[in-house]
Amino acid sequence: MKMTKILLTGLLALSTVTLSKMEYTGDKYLGKEVITNLDVADLESGKVYEFYFQGVENSLGRPWYIPVTVIKGENAGKKFLINSGVHGNELNPILTSYKVKENLNPKNVNGTVTIVHGMNVSGLLNNTRGYKFGGNSESTSDLNRQMDAGKTSVADQKYSTLTWQNLLSKNADKVIDLHTSGKGSEFPLFVYADFRNSEIKKMAELTGADVVKLDSGEKGSVETSFVDIGVPSITFELGASETQQADIVARAVDGVLNNLIDSKNLIGKEIKTSKDTFYGNSWSRVRAEKGGYVENKVKIMDNVKEGDLMFIQYDSFGNIVQEYKSPNSGVVVSIKDYPYSEPGDSLGRVIEYDAKEKEQVLKK
Repeated sequence: MKMTKILLTGLLALSTVTLSKMEYTGDKYLGKEVITNLDVADLESGKVYEFYFQGVENSLGRPWYIPVTVIKGENAGKKFLINSGVHGNELNPILTSYKVKENLNPKNVNGTVTIVHGMNVSGLLNNTRGYKFGGNSESTSDLNRQMDAGKTSVADQKYSTLTWQNLLSKNADKVIDLHTSGKGSEFPLFVYADFRNSEIKKMAELTGADVVKLDSGEKGSVETSFVDIGVPSITFELGASETQQADIVARAVDGVLNNLIDSKNLIGKEIKTSKDTFYGNSWSRVRAEKGGYVENKVKIMDNVKEGDLMFIQYDSFGNIVQEYKSPNSGVVVSIKDYPYSEPGDSLGRVIEYDAKEKEQVLKK
């Protein structure tokens, strides 16, 4: 009888460990609890949680810690995930994540809103787009091309796999992944969205972006990895990298809050946006053919016609060596803002809506 009781107690204890969804290290870092697995369903309602998610170890044998906020409302609802900082030199998204958080509390939130405040800690510390390897390596790796790959052979693979499996993938019914343009170029407020999914289409419309690109996604990105498992997701591009743009951030915050309100995760009325959105599904890139200083003759969101002058390139003596004209009619959606360029550099892109496109089309 006594042995049976001991066995029963042991089994109950084992089942408790097995059933526990949150995994804590038992340590604290800068006063915050450290976790190795997040499952928001396992958290008590009506609270705000601030965790450090423990990722892979760096070259000093110390873990990278990813800051994560979970606002769990007093009432039940869906799970919404806001991710930022997959690319470590994209900073408008970090500030946007803070500003969105300022608008949320357990009384006005239904369900859970999870905010990742800078996923790529190594990249953020080194101001690099990719995950920066340690030691004396100069190499980086784009985490936004391998999120769902499941590989763990090297540090960047293990980092993205741990983050995807233990932090992101099971904590979302809808996702907004915040980005900016790449280094040395500029975007407007811009969205990539797969319009084959009506929920994703609505998410894009709610952002109030300047431009939405109807896009089938990039394998291994946060957005596409979620879409592939049936979770509506968009990539929200917030202007230029390596800086902060108050107007872009303010508009981005409104776009995120609109999505939270629409999904019933946030109590409130939809925020009106004053911008007219251009919807395109095809774009052309203008690349430098020579080396030299490039003068921009167009601005972001300019309407251009095929053949319009976009860029002039000079040699070291100020002689014009090349003129670049628009390859198609549409809207200027990106511009290289660092003037010195060599052959192959992307100088800009012009987006248009192609009615002949079969996969990504506008539907009412």
